[in-house]
Amino acid sequence: MANKETVKKEKVVEIELTPEQKSFQAHIQSLTNKISQHQFEIDELMPSLNAYKQALTESMKSEVDDISEEKKNDNN
Repeated sequence: MANKETVKKEKVVEIELTPEQKSFQAHIQSLTNKISQHQFEIDELMPSLNAYKQALTESMKSEVDDISEEKKNDNN
């Protein structure tokens, strides 16, 4: 026995946008594209920013260690 499938008929309604609505739509598309591009750039930049932060932290730790060692030697 063959399976029968019921296909629902859907009406396609075309709506004519007003010039104002077309402008809104264009702005939405433009902003969406810009946000996507900037997010891509942010994703590229974040590792570099984190590397510089880490380098600064390590540099400061090194200075603190040097100062602590100098004070330790001065007290002896």
